[in-house]
Amino acid sequence: MIYSIKQHKEIPVNVQKDVYKTFTRYIVKDKANSSQNIGYVDLKDSKNGAMVLYIENQQPKSYKQFGKIADQIELEHCLNRGIEKPYIQSEAASGTLLQHFKRGKRYTDESINIYLSYLCETLQKGERVYTSFLRSQKMYMPINMINELKEKIKSNPLLKGIK
Repeated sequence: MIYSIKQHKEIPVNVQKDVYKTFTRYIVKDKANSSQNIGYVDLKDSKNGAMVLYIENQQPKSYKQFGKIADQIELEHCLNRGIEKPYIQSEAASGTLLQHFKRGKRYTDESINIYLSYLCETLQKGERVYTSFLRSQKMYMPINMINELKEKIKSNPLLKGIK
């Protein structure tokens, strides 16, 4: 499910898998309109998990919370490979660190986690913060996030039936 801005509610999605020489692309589509690409997730397999090469919401004016879909796809991809406790690594683009942190991702540089935690505690609703000075940063999916997503996957898998 992804949030449709036009419909003001969560709507179901379909996922298509394309395998390339060095990575796998998952294309997310609006289930009601399968010709409508919402976005995609590019993953490269690693021995103990996956590396997120790129995620893109291609329709940001129509759909939001694409990161949640991407997180679930990342984990399901690893679970389908038989990896129960994967290490899923990625890199947050400059200016997006707080959004990823709020969603549950954590950074390999612990001082950034401490700083962003402080910001989350002190920010007022609607207040914006500038984090571009932190540049892009390596991040990972922590075990508590993995466990939460596993519960969601039990009732609503996105990659069910995709080979």
